[in-house]
Amino acid sequence: MSDVGYHPPTIMCPVCGGQVTILYSDKINRCEYCGSPVLGSSQSRDCVNHPGRLAKGVCHVCGDLICEECMEKRVGDYGGKLLTIVNCRKPSCVAASQWAKPLDEEYQRLTNMDWADHIDNVILRITGLGGIMLMILELIFVLTLFYLQYFTPWGQAGNIPYYFFPGDLMIILSILGNVLSAVVMQVALQVYIHERQLSSGIILLILLVIEVAYLVFRGLFFNLLSLPDTTIVAVFLGAFLVAVTLIFTGALLAIRTGYKKYKQYKFAQEEIRRMSEGQHAPH
Repeated sequence: MSDVGYHPPTIMCPVCGGQVTILYSDKINRCEYCGSPVLGSSQSRDCVNHPGRLAKGVCHVCGDLICEECMEKRVGDYGGKLLTIVNCRKPSCVAASQWAKPLDEEYQRLTNMDWADHIDNVILRITGLGGIMLMILELIFVLTLFYLQYFTPWGQAGNIPYYFFPGDLMIILSILGNVLSAVVMQVALQVYIHERQLSSGIILLILLVIEVAYLVFRGLFFNLLSLPDTTIVAVFLGAFLVAVTLIFTGALLAIRTGYKKYKQYKFAQEEIRRMSEGQHAPH
C-alpha cells in the first residue's frame, strides 16, 4: 500500500495543549512544544522491566515506561520554578539527569508553593506591565526632549542646558535613564522566581525611588516647568504615575508573598533537620 498522501494522526498534548503528531503507535511520542510524552495507541502500558505491572511514569531520557520501583525522581529549576522529572535506572539515563537533584519528597511537600501560583501570576503581570510602560515612557521622554530642543523656539533659545553642543547632556542623561528603566524591567521579571521574590521586591522598590528621583531631576534640570505649554509635562507625569503605581503595588505584593515563602522554606529546613536528628538519635 502506498504512503503517498498519508498524514499521521494528531492529538492535543495533555500538558500544554499543543498539537502532537502520533508517529509511533507502539512507543512514546514527544510533544514538540513542551517535550511531554504521549503514549502510542497500541503501546503496552506495563513497566518495561516488570511485565504485568502497570507503569507509573515515563523516563524523560529514553522514554521507557517504568513502575515506581524502577524510577528515580529528581527535581530541577526551570525558569525559577521547580520541575519534577522521572528517569529509569539505566546508567545512561541517570547520567543524563545529573542536572537535577534527587527528589526529597518530604522536603518537596513542605516547600510546595502551589498556593502562590495565582498571586505570582498577578504580581508578574502587574510589575511586567509597569516595567514595559516605564521603558516606553523613557523612550517618549527622549523623543519629546529632542523635539523641544531642535524643533521649538523654546529649545533653540537655549532653555535646555548643554556643555559643548545643544543636546549633548540630553543624550547622556537619556541613555542613563533608558539603562535604569531596563534594569527595572529585568528586576520586575524576577518577582516570579520563588527564591528571588523577596529580594527582587525590595530591590524593585529601591530602583523605583531612584527612577522617580532621576526623572524629577531631569525635569528640573531641563527647565520643563518653564515650557510655554506644560500640557506635555502633565500628560507625561500622569502616565508615569500609572507605571510607578503598578510597579510599586507589584513590589509590595512580591515582598509580602516572598516573605511568606521565606518563612515556609525556613520551616521546611527546620523540619527536615529535626527529622534527620530524630532518625540518628541513639535509642
